[in-house]
This record gives sequence, structure tokens and C-alpha cells, in this order.
Amino acid sequence: MKIPSVTCGTHGEQPETFVCVHIIAALKKGEPSGFWWSRSEEGVWDAICNDCNNLSQQEFDALGADNIGIVCLGCFEDAATLNEIQLD
Repeated sequence: MKIPSVTCGTHGEQPETFVCVHIIAALKKGEPSGFWWSRSEEGVWDAICNDCNNLSQQEFDALGADNIGIVCLGCFEDAATLNEIQLD
């Protein structure tokens, strides 16, 4: 499976990743918010902030699709670095 790509104004064409909107906001502000990440068997990266990680699955699901945004892999890596996370 080829991971779809997105075009980023900073990083150019990159694989898409999924993060909660709080990580996107924190990245724009340059402030860490927590970074709980995983990578699917297909190679798709995703991450949520500390606040989202502290929710139950039911509470998180209730936030709906508007709580998740797409960022390029470069921005995903930038958010990880901002939170002092080393990706495998």
C-alpha cells in the first residue's frame, strides 16, 4: 500500500500523517503538548496530545473527525522533536 501524500508549504510533497488538532495548534505556537504516537502496519503515522491521551476511548471518539487533522511527515517529525520525542 502506498501512503497518500500531501504538499506542505514547508516540507514539499510528503507522506500524510494524522494528529489531533491540539498537536497542530501546539506546532504553530511552538509549544509542546505531548506526543503519543504510533505507526500502523501499513506505515501510517499518527499521534495525539497529552489531553487526548488522558481521555477514555469513548470520550476521544465523541470528539469526532474534526479532532483529527492531516499533516505531512516533516511536520509530524517537527512536532515529535518539539516534544522531545525520538521516533523509531
